[in-house]
Amino acid sequence: MSAKKAPSSPDPSRGTQAPPPRLTWWLTAGSLLVVAALVGVLVLTFTGDDHTAPDPARVAELQASAQQRDRAQVDQLVERTTAAHGQLVPVVESLDAAVPPDGSTPAGEAPDAGEVDSWLETVQEAAVHFEDAPSGSSGHNVAHAGLSNAVDLLGSAVVAYSNAERAQDGQRAELLELAGDLRTQAVRGWSVAATQLDMVSVESGHGHVHLYLPAAPGSGALGPDGAEPGEGGGDSGDQ
Repeated sequence: MSAKKAPSSPDPSRGTQAPPPRLTWWLTAGSLLVVAALVGVLVLTFTGDDHTAPDPARVAELQASAQQRDRAQVDQLVERTTAAHGQLVPVVESLDAAVPPDGSTPAGEAPDAGEVDSWLETVQEAAVHFEDAPSGSSGHNVAHAGLSNAVDLLGSAVVAYSNAERAQDGQRAELLELAGDLRTQAVRGWSVAATQLDMVSVESGHGHVHLYLPAAPGSGALGPDGAEPGEGGGDSGDQ
């Protein structure tokens, strides 16, 4: 009698077969295409319509506010410069008489120490007008800095003249020459800043404003243009 064969157990190695390599490649490639498509949709969704155009009304509002602020700052600088100009003109004229720009001999008697001290006090008072000025546009800041520096130079000219009056003959001549040079530099620097102030005043709608110090011929100082004060402004009453 032949022995019965025991039932064979299933061979694990002959179970579910792995898909052929070519099928695996196509599945992987298909997955990548699906992912790429999804990424493309997301990119288009979040970048295509994400940039909204600025609101024209809001832009106009901001521009109007900036223009109003610039004009207010220029108006304030014009007011300060007008006040300082009224104080400085007599000082420049007195220095011109004491130290003539053309190098000629002064006419009349030299001013005493008290009068020279009053010049310096006046210049120092004028300098206060340019302290603590708020920063504005580039044109405004250039004009303000130039005016302030010119006042400082004029103060140095007065100090040099005061020292000359107390110095010996040889040193006195040198100090008088220094006082004259500083005065000319102050007037020339002021003229450049005054021209800048005129420009920003027109740009802000305030109109032309001519606040120049007395300048001798050949000094190199700039002068006012041919426009009338207030011309080019939005208000006929502007100066």
